[in-house]
Amino acid sequence: MNKFLSIGNALIITGAALLLASGVWYLYNSAEDLKAEEASARLADQVKVELSATAPSTSSALFEDEAAAAGILGSEADGSNSLMVFDDEQVDGLLSIPAIELEMAVIDNWSEQNLKRSICRYYGSSSTNDFVIAGHNYKSGFGKLKHLSVGDSVYFTDMSGNVMAYEVAAIEVISGTDVPAMIKDGWDLSLFTCTYGGVDRLTVRCRLKA
Repeated sequence: MNKFLSIGNALIITGAALLLASGVWYLYNSAEDLKAEEASARLADQVKVELSATAPSTSSALFEDEAAAAGILGSEADGSNSLMVFDDEQVDGLLSIPAIELEMAVIDNWSEQNLKRSICRYYGSSSTNDFVIAGHNYKSGFGKLKHLSVGDSVYFTDMSGNVMAYEVAAIEVISGTDVPAMIKDGWDLSLFTCTYGGVDRLTVRCRLKA
């Protein structure tokens, strides 16, 4: 009888420990998400201020409605993709996705530390039509990608004020180790983030709008 009681007590203690660990992990992730949201918002605001001075016609709020956004973003990129330094980091420009109310600065240098601040250029550029952008799956960031649909609009404004307008063409899951599939499939723009568990990559493929 005592043996069964001991086993029962051990199971109860183990269960309580697992619940506590889950709670701590949830709180840690929530704190990380909040820190990332605040850092990303600060950087995006800095970039938008700079773009307002550079090209007022392309730096307006993009989320009022899709038709207005399309009208605002009617210019074509001239092939340049100037970088600008903010807080010691080079920034390519601003990524805007009205359908999920996402607006984030794209840091040019990909690193784990930079991914905690914003999304990052992983490969290519907007001017060479092979742009790949990576981001952590924070709720305030690329965690929103799972809510996109084929046909949604995506905009990238470089630091010269040039705007590229894209359309979501496909959404797929790629193995986390399959780098060639991520960067060599001929898409104009790819956005990716980790799936739950971090093994695979949710990838949004985009084509330039005609």
